[in-house]
Amino acid sequence: MKIDEVIDTINSRPSMVIIMLGILYNFPNVVLAMVAVGTNLFGYLPYKNWECLSSSEACLNQTSQGTVYDRDTFCNGERTLIENTDFKWNLDGRTTFALDFNMLCGKEGLYTLSNTMYFAGALTGLLLFGQLMDFIGRKFGMIIFNIISIGGIILQSLPQGATHIVVFMISRFVLGGSTYLSYAALNTYILELSPTRFRPIANLFIAFTFDAGYLLLVPVGYYIKPWHYQSALPAVFLLINLIVVVFVPESPKFLLLNKGDAFQCKRAMAWYSKMSRSDFDVDDVDLEITMELKEERSVLENLKDLIRYRELGLQTLILAWLWSASAFVYYGFTFSWSKLSKNLYIGYLLGAISDIIGIILQGVLMLVIPRRVQNVLTFGVAATSFFLAIIPYDFPGDTISFEQLMSLIGSLAVSSGWGMIIVWSSEASPTTHRATIISWVSGASRIGFLVGTQASLLFNWSKAGSFVIFGIIAISVGLLGIRLPETRNIVPPETSKDVKAHYC
Repeated sequence: MKIDEVIDTINSRPSMVIIMLGILYNFPNVVLAMVAVGTNLFGYLPYKNWECLSSSEACLNQTSQGTVYDRDTFCNGERTLIENTDFKWNLDGRTTFALDFNMLCGKEGLYTLSNTMYFAGALTGLLLFGQLMDFIGRKFGMIIFNIISIGGIILQSLPQGATHIVVFMISRFVLGGSTYLSYAALNTYILELSPTRFRPIANLFIAFTFDAGYLLLVPVGYYIKPWHYQSALPAVFLLINLIVVVFVPESPKFLLLNKGDAFQCKRAMAWYSKMSRSDFDVDDVDLEITMELKEERSVLENLKDLIRYRELGLQTLILAWLWSASAFVYYGFTFSWSKLSKNLYIGYLLGAISDIIGIILQGVLMLVIPRRVQNVLTFGVAATSFFLAIIPYDFPGDTISFEQLMSLIGSLAVSSGWGMIIVWSSEASPTTHRATIISWVSGASRIGFLVGTQASLLFNWSKAGSFVIFGIIAISVGLLGIRLPETRNIVPPETSKDVKAHYC
């Protein structure tokens, strides 16, 4: 009996215990959003939150008698204004690391670097250490990288005077690697334990918890005013997750297909059978063991497989582009809402809400239509929205512009499509290579992240040109996905030799 058939039988009706474990297991996704996107709120550049002192003639002259407060005015003349002499900040008690580390005006590159360092760490970590999950396991991968992430958060959150900008940048780099490695292990673990028919729902949990962290940023950033406390909060979620992970067994699929250990695999499945209140007797099952990975354990051999098995190699390349292109567009908007909206917090609130709607839409579509069709549909909508945003039209009033509405719809569609691509990648990849391939394509997406963090600069160049670029990229994702295998309601391949059958 194949292990997928056993998992489908055990978890045919997941109990409340299993559902709660799934929620707690996804806490690293909450952290991922808060750490990756949080710099937009606890490190914001407060160019609109200052005013001239009445005694400063220089400031009043520079601001046209105190009527214009923005970046161009503040940085005019290479920032000659002196705090508490010419102007004062109106931050309502809030702090921001952009002020602590003096990242304003000519030093804004340091602020951008804080985001770049995070995604550079993610890229480095996944490329160098992603394959570890196929050696040490999904469980121990999460434990190790959660501990490293907690240490990185502590370093990042040290108060001014107790740290240095170099330490802050190093902590961003470390956090990028550790949080995304933990995510890769989590994503693989959850999907390997999910029954075939519940896989879309499992992915919905994963995606929703990321967006829950994104949404949580808004009240955290608004009500918790010291940036150090905002920065430190994600460590609480990681501690809770760490406690849960310690007491949960390793992935049964990893134990059987990667380690060839049928005994430990049965023990892990027996634990989950008990938690699911299933009457299925795992001990009586004669498991089919795939030993292929014992001959293909090195990274070099895995790379050779991409050449040896043409369909697997082409599939991996396409997935790498789909991940990186989706990441570029998604984070291009995520780091630009302050430029596309009139209020920082409302802009990110609407961005988070559109993400959540997109994820719900993703889950519904995954249950009813094929993966290829969903990919073309979602990225087709995204491209259309981006092209429509170019139209010089606006709604009456000051609530939301037509440009922002089209941007939100496009971002919603990309979020929905990317979430499906993540599941699609796990479904199309063989179990013996799954963690390694997910690490590779996820690592490729870090390139999209790195460029995406800089994409907000495109809007300074040309908004219309930026929307055209985003639209063309969305079209490429929709079209290339047609070449991937259809995997809806199909048992994933177990070895690299099985991949070709999925294209038949």
